[in-house]
Amino acid sequence: MSARLALASLLGAAQVPEPPAPAAVQWTAPPECPDAAFVRTTISRRLGRPLAEGEATLVAHVVRTGARGYVLHLQLSVGARNETRDIADPSCVSLAEVAALRIVAAVEQQTPVSPAEAPPAEAPPAEAPPAEAPPADTSPPQIPAPAPETPSALAPVRPPISADVPQNRPRTTGGFLRLHGGGELGAVPGPTGAVGLAGGLLGPRWRAELRGTFVAPRTAVRALGELQAGLFAGSMHGCGRLGRGALEVPLCVGLELGAMQGDPRVPSGRPVFAVWMAAALGPGLVWHAGRRWGLGMGFELALALVRPRFELGEGARTEPLFRPSVASGRLWFGIELRFGDPW
Repeated sequence: MSARLALASLLGAAQVPEPPAPAAVQWTAPPECPDAAFVRTTISRRLGRPLAEGEATLVAHVVRTGARGYVLHLQLSVGARNETRDIADPSCVSLAEVAALRIVAAVEQQTPVSPAEAPPAEAPPAEAPPAEAPPADTSPPQIPAPAPETPSALAPVRPPISADVPQNRPRTTGGFLRLHGGGELGAVPGPTGAVGLAGGLLGPRWRAELRGTFVAPRTAVRALGELQAGLFAGSMHGCGRLGRGALEVPLCVGLELGAMQGDPRVPSGRPVFAVWMAAALGPGLVWHAGRRWGLGMGFELALALVRPRFELGEGARTEPLFRPSVASGRLWFGIELRFGDPW
């Protein structure tokens, strides 16, 4: 009988542990954003003290919306008031400040003013002897200006960024490298191949490129002999970046300057070099297959401003062997590596 009583007393004394209470501030964000400790510290600094247990609950989740912004999904509960909203901003640090400011404003609105903090009541003035009535004021009554409206504690507020808070501004300029190759027609005798290397700067909606191009030589056959011609050129291009999402459509114009080599296949012939200059323009298409690399293609039209003439003979007795076309076209395919692209 005593054993049963001891067992019953033990069972009665045993208590089931209660689950831990949820944290007052629950914050999740990408790695480049401030963490939950930053938000709690900001709340304590602005409130002047840490949050009391059960005083308020903040559940905030930040997600990235592309390369130029973030969205804050916020749930706030203070007393009997609840709020749920989404706030977008280019800076994740600003969203952390917004979350801290909203919970501080809501807590301060709910906190009653203690009697010690209330201003002392003024004593009633002593009765003064009756005085003569002043003359009537005939001037128009002055209408007081309306007081500025105080924003609600739960209204959307953009807080000022503290000087000691690091800024998380999106980049405005990146860079790239591209290796490309394809076909060419018009600059040398007959269709041929071309390869190139390009690099430059990337803006949100523009490109600045430097390219080096090699057009493989081809041979022109004439009655007086043969001529093999090839092209080495460098160019500068400015492009507008159209498109959306993973697809980019660059529209480019540029100036190309280079040297064309002509090698006559005759017994007394020797290789010669001549100046080549052309204006280049054309569209492209780039698929951003990854964050840093993509696949591209494009068509380029080159309009010759200076084109050489290769002839055989001397003085008045000369015979033409080859001269490039006024317009030549290139179709290229390439792979691109991007660095800090603000697209």
